[in-house]
Amino acid sequence: MQRSRMLVSSMPVALAVLGIVILPAFMLSVTGAAFLAFTLLLIAAFGSMLASPAEIMGRLRAMWREHRRLILAMAAMPTAMLISALLNPAAPRSVPFAYGRLWLIGFVLFVLLQLSPKQLQRVQWGCVAGALASVVWAYLELRVARADRVGAFANAIPFGNLSLLMGLFSLISIGWSKEDGWPLVALRVVAGGGGLYASYLSQSRGGWIAIPVLLLIAVATLRHVSWQKRVTALLVFFALLAAVCASSTIVRTRFDQATNDIRAYQAGQTNTSVGIRFQLWKAATMMLERHPLAGVGRGRFEPTLKALHAEGVITQEATAFEHAHNEFLYNGATLGVLGIGALLALYLVPSMYFLRAAQCDDRILRTTGAMGLTLCVGFMLFGLTEVMFIIAQTVVFYSVMVAVFTAHIHRRRQELGANPVL
Repeated sequence: MQRSRMLVSSMPVALAVLGIVILPAFMLSVTGAAFLAFTLLLIAAFGSMLASPAEIMGRLRAMWREHRRLILAMAAMPTAMLISALLNPAAPRSVPFAYGRLWLIGFVLFVLLQLSPKQLQRVQWGCVAGALASVVWAYLELRVARADRVGAFANAIPFGNLSLLMGLFSLISIGWSKEDGWPLVALRVVAGGGGLYASYLSQSRGGWIAIPVLLLIAVATLRHVSWQKRVTALLVFFALLAAVCASSTIVRTRFDQATNDIRAYQAGQTNTSVGIRFQLWKAATMMLERHPLAGVGRGRFEPTLKALHAEGVITQEATAFEHAHNEFLYNGATLGVLGIGALLALYLVPSMYFLRAAQCDDRILRTTGAMGLTLCVGFMLFGLTEVMFIIAQTVVFYSVMVAVFTAHIHRRRQELGANPVL
């Protein structure tokens, strides 16, 4: 009986660890990996509750008391979508399951709070595996020309952005590796370079612009390293980036294309790549102005684009897009100020928590805080030129990784005897 109870209680832990490793390791390569990882975490959460039913209410109250802001911030987006759907009769009367998962993130956080910091740190190996896999896919699909589909993604831009994040997570996680030997540190460095290279091959200009900002975050939090070494490392990074920009045909072509597109737009040629984005941003702004509270509703963006084309606001070519290529404008257009507020909550609430951790004296907490900040700021910067949260995998990735880093900070503070209040 004792052995069976121990088995029942250990199963949720094993499933949760498996879930947080599978998510970054296979999400870029295997369709459905994100759904599987999230399902494993939910099963682990309910299994954890069944394993200790007498403690459920106490644990739930403690989690709500300490992490309610994060739980509410995650729930804000699907709630805004539901309100918008109720206020827009023509919009679909449902919330897509990809976003509905955000209502369930409290269960994921519940089970992750049962893991030890060492168990939560295993997510780094999923990131290492994911970054290395991204190099393989990028080399196979993107080395010759930009492909429509890469790995499990139908768009090279989010693929490149997530590859970049996983590479940076691999590099930053070296801060967790005080007891690791040089081979494991070298593996993280290789994975970090792989993620950067995959981002380079994806030709995602938005991702490239984010690189220096995210590198600044990573280096700024390495307070256990002398400032001279940090400045030297930063200068080396920027020198390498400058060398790549100066010598790479891909980089020069992409930025020259953007410059030429802007000039063409100013001259009245609006159907270039950048020109169409400008049209989409203009159209999204008009939707927000006309429907400020709840937007036009999710599912109504493309029909509204066609209506604006009929008014002569945008060209026919601009009506073929499902989103505005800007996270803020797309949420404003489809969900109004409710959507913009929900998006800001999704970014800023966890960012503030991670920023406090990144300023701690403890090296482990600083490392986790830096990874969390990289996640939130990265998605924020990517959102300036892409709608990351329109893809189910990225919604799962962002929410689960936020929960992982939050749980790790909480549990590490418990180890140190600190009060882990959000």
